[in-house]
Amino acid sequence: MAEKIRGIVLNVRKYNDKNYIVTLYTRERGRISFISPTGNGKASNMRRARLQPLAVLDTEVNFKAGAELQRLGSIIPAEIWSDLYFHPAKRALALFISEFLYRLLNDTMPDARLFDFLVDSFRLLDRLDKGISDFHIPFLVSLLAFSGIQPDVSACRPGYVFEIASGSFVPEFEAKGPVIQGEEAKAVPFISRLNFSNMKRLRLTSANRRQILYSILNYYSYHFPGLGSLKSPDVLREVFDQ
Repeated sequence: MAEKIRGIVLNVRKYNDKNYIVTLYTRERGRISFISPTGNGKASNMRRARLQPLAVLDTEVNFKAGAELQRLGSIIPAEIWSDLYFHPAKRALALFISEFLYRLLNDTMPDARLFDFLVDSFRLLDRLDKGISDFHIPFLVSLLAFSGIQPDVSACRPGYVFEIASGSFVPEFEAKGPVIQGEEAKAVPFISRLNFSNMKRLRLTSANRRQILYSILNYYSYHFPGLGSLKSPDVLREVFDQ
């Protein structure tokens, strides 16, 4: 019996001459990889156009137990993005976020709150007209809580360092493993409080934005090693540092 599901497109790659592998993060079942025909003609072109990064789709799937790849049925857009794929900076962000989520949500179980947060974030990005170049900073910060690695900044005080493994401030002599110290450590509480409500207050230079982004990504990468080889941050630098 076909099951209705809603999913976010994280990745599409060629499987063979006749099929793609489409990876979705679904509200009902978490991350799933599907096989989808390449085809040809107008209908196939429309299908490929609907499988853009961060597209939100409804589909029906006949799940087969034990199958490594499920077969993706017909797809219907659940959200229509009016600007996300046409604005150069927003499209660069969509590529970055989809690659990041594809690596981060590798074996993630379904989480309706996370799914709804992601869709709400993409809606905001689609209609955003100011602060586009800073969007990914509060997005990544907000996602820390869903990832289970939200920093604890309650013990922040002069002379303490931020211990990456525990995600907390400790005296330097007690620290184990890599730490953030000095002026960068002082910035951790500020960065950890960033969200979509206060992002308008950001006045970041290209250098500030780049430094904050790579600090956040390094923190994620320590806890999720698969994130260490992202390619899309370089695309963001090319777009935002012009």
